[in-house]
Amino acid sequence: MAWRPAPPPADDEEGIRENLESWDALAHQHAQGSGAEFYRIEQWIAGESKLAPWEIEEMGSVEGKSLLHMQCHIGTDTLSWAREGARVTGLDFSPNAIIEAERFAGILGFDDARFVVSRVGDAVEALDGEQFDIIYTGRGALCWLPDLGEWARVCAALLMQGGVLYLEESTPMVNILDVEEGPDGPRLVPKYDLFNEGPISEIGEGSYASYETGIERTTHCWEYRYDTVINALLENGFRIDSLNERDELFFTPWPEFFEPSGPNYWRLKEGQVPIPLSFTLKATRQ
Repeated sequence: MAWRPAPPPADDEEGIRENLESWDALAHQHAQGSGAEFYRIEQWIAGESKLAPWEIEEMGSVEGKSLLHMQCHIGTDTLSWAREGARVTGLDFSPNAIIEAERFAGILGFDDARFVVSRVGDAVEALDGEQFDIIYTGRGALCWLPDLGEWARVCAALLMQGGVLYLEESTPMVNILDVEEGPDGPRLVPKYDLFNEGPISEIGEGSYASYETGIERTTHCWEYRYDTVINALLENGFRIDSLNERDELFFTPWPEFFEPSGPNYWRLKEGQVPIPLSFTLKATRQ
């Protein structure tokens, strides 16, 4: 079933509520169902990391450090950081996703890994004001938040002074493009307006991990420019340490245009003009 426009939410609260219903419906599919192949669950349980080499390099050693993974979904990235020696806490608004994350922690023997059900906006209270050495987030997480100012304030409150925020996300260029039928076949064209502050609301079946889930769902995404992300951090006491773009992406928004570049990553096929597809950002709470 093709995705089609949906009515926008009446307010941010309705948008978050419908997104929660969507993610709750997908959690089991991604962990154990048709999305498990995309997540490479079998290989991951056997020892493959979900982290990219550049993430480990840019982050540096996390041995013995406390790490909070915001919007952790089913916990595969969270527990990959546990394999690197971090003391991990994962937080997500989906109870079903947290159930799967806790199940994986049990399978892998990370008894001290902690997973908490909470919205980002309620995270400080849910974590009793605890502060961490590192906050890790991203890979398609920020677009589910209607207010990046709130997100940055929460991150600042949950980080120790001198603590590090690290994220990986798709670039704004990815977020404006979509496939259109041209005279010579499908082509990528600008479609979405990054200067529109409202959400992109759609209804359809499937997800980035499985195109046929049998689950029809409504989603609301808020796409952001670089300046929105960076200014939210600067206004909340962060120093930007690095911003790096890459021609690889952690999912395939237009499958016919992509080919694998390695486990968990893809790039545009030969013959396509390379564009920045993902970026990593590292910031320090001052």
